[in-house]
Amino acid sequence: MLPVQSRPARASKVSSRLSRERLAAAMEVDVTKLDCFRYCRFLRHVGKIMLLFVLALICTIYYSTMKNALVPGVHSHNLAVAALAALGCLLYTAVVGLALWSYLACFLAQPGHVPPGWHPFQDAEAAAAELESWERLGAEQQARRGGGWEGEAARAAVARPRYCRKCGAWKPPRAHHDSMTGRCVLRMDHYCIWVLNCVGLLNYKFFVLFLAYAMLGCMASSALLVRPCIDMFSSPHPTVGGLILTFLTFVFALAFSLALLGFVVMHGRLCAQNKTTIEAYEKRPIRPWPYDGGARQNLLEVFGRDRRFWLLPMHTPNFHRSLLEDALRVPPPPDELLGAREAV
Repeated sequence: MLPVQSRPARASKVSSRLSRERLAAAMEVDVTKLDCFRYCRFLRHVGKIMLLFVLALICTIYYSTMKNALVPGVHSHNLAVAALAALGCLLYTAVVGLALWSYLACFLAQPGHVPPGWHPFQDAEAAAAELESWERLGAEQQARRGGGWEGEAARAAVARPRYCRKCGAWKPPRAHHDSMTGRCVLRMDHYCIWVLNCVGLLNYKFFVLFLAYAMLGCMASSALLVRPCIDMFSSPHPTVGGLILTFLTFVFALAFSLALLGFVVMHGRLCAQNKTTIEAYEKRPIRPWPYDGGARQNLLEVFGRDRRFWLLPMHTPNFHRSLLEDALRVPPPPDELLGAREAV
C-alpha cells in the first residue's frame, strides 16, 4: 500500500506549479508594450507646486538681495558708492528678469512634437523592408564590432526614422516618446518637472539660458549677501526675522549656485557636441557622433545664427522654421544598408 502524501508536501507541489505558471505567463508578456512611466504621470500635478516654488524662490532671493545688499548702497552719501550700487541694481535686475523670462518661455513653449501623420516612406512595403534591413545590419554590426556602432552605419543608426509602438506612428531621427505627455518629441532632451514641460527641439535654448541666468543670479546673490550676513551676526541687537531671511537666502543662493554650475557645464558640453541628454547616455555608443559639426556649428544650431537673439529666450521665424525642417529631414541610407536590402 502506497503511503499517503502529507498536506505540506501536496501544498508545496501546488505552490511550485503555480509559480511555474506565473513565470511562464510573465515570459509571454511583450515588454515593448510596457509603459512604466504611466504610473509617474501624477508628477505633472506635483510639477505645478514646483512651478510656484521656483517662482517664489526667485522672488524671495531677489527681494532679500536688493533689500539687504544693494538698496542700502544706493542711499549712501558717497556718490561713487551710490552710483556703483545703482548700476549693480540694474544689472542684477536684468539677470533676474532674463532668468524669469527664460523660465516662463521654457514652461509655455511647445517642445516640438512630431506632426500627426508624418511618414518617411511611400508605403507599408517600403517601411517593412526598411525595418528588416536594419535588423539584419544591426545583427551583423553587433557580431563584428560588439555593442557599438561605427563608420557609416553609425551615422545611419541615429539618423534613421523609427517606429513608435506607443504612438503607433513613425518618428523622425533623434525623436523620442515622452511618456509624461504621451507624444513623440523632436530631439527630446528630457522631461523636466521644474518647468512642468518636456525639453526638446524648440525650447532647449530657453532651458539652457534659464540655467545660465539662474546660476549667475544665485552667484551674485551669494556674493552680495556675505557682508550683510556678517554684519547681522556681529550686531548686538539683530532683528530675528531679518537675520533668518538673509542667512537662509545666502544658503539657498550658494547651494543653487553650485548645483546650477554642474548643470551649466553638463549642458554646455552637450551643446558643443550637438547631443541631447538621452543621446549622451545611449546604451550602444555611436562613434563618431554623426551630428558633431564642430563646437561653433553645434552652438549655432542651438542658439541660431543671428547674434542679436543669442542671449534672449526667443527664436526668429526663419530659425524656428529651419529647426523643424532639419528635424523632420531623413538622410539617405548608407551603402551598408543598401547592401543589406539587396540580401533580403
